[in-house]
Amino acid sequence: MRDGPPIRVFSVKFHPMKSSRFRLALDEACRVTGRGVYTKAGIARTILAGESARAVEKTIATAVQDGVLIRLCRGIYAYRYALAGRSVRQEAVLRLRPRSFSYISLETALSHWGVVSQATLGAVTAMTSGRSGRFDTPYGRIDLTHTSKAFADVAANLVPPEKPWMELPVAKPRLAARDLVRVGRNTDLVLWDELDAIEAEIAG
Repeated sequence: MRDGPPIRVFSVKFHPMKSSRFRLALDEACRVTGRGVYTKAGIARTILAGESARAVEKTIATAVQDGVLIRLCRGIYAYRYALAGRSVRQEAVLRLRPRSFSYISLETALSHWGVVSQATLGAVTAMTSGRSGRFDTPYGRIDLTHTSKAFADVAANLVPPEKPWMELPVAKPRLAARDLVRVGRNTDLVLWDELDAIEAEIAG
């Protein structure tokens, strides 16, 4: 039996980018896109375009070890030197559900408007047309709840993001309260008598 043609072995170049050079590339990406939070796939596709998968993994791992990147959750990273004055978790929602419509609601929105009887700390709560999910990050939990409503259904009851600290629109008090009831969350802390007054203030 004759052997087949010889198999050619190709060596894949493996040159992970140094953190100092990677930081310069991230600086430029942040300047151009305005982003401070990135997905691993996005980094591979843009900042490290042309690098092997192994080099991308090593570059990101080294950047995390050196404190250039902060791992928020699986596949999502924050650039440490672009986070001042930003809402890291809200920006992370945009990366976690990039093709979905999302807005701040439930306890976070009600706390924002001052219509809960005590400050709610911990999770950032948002409604999304994507999948529900909970993500624990170094900055606290992100709590995403699915909604079947389209943007047009709730647009009139949303307040646009107020840069620089907000990345997502925020539900007005009544929408946030309705969302709370609809998804079966605890409503005991809601100051229902305050809703109309806050809505009037928002309307100006």
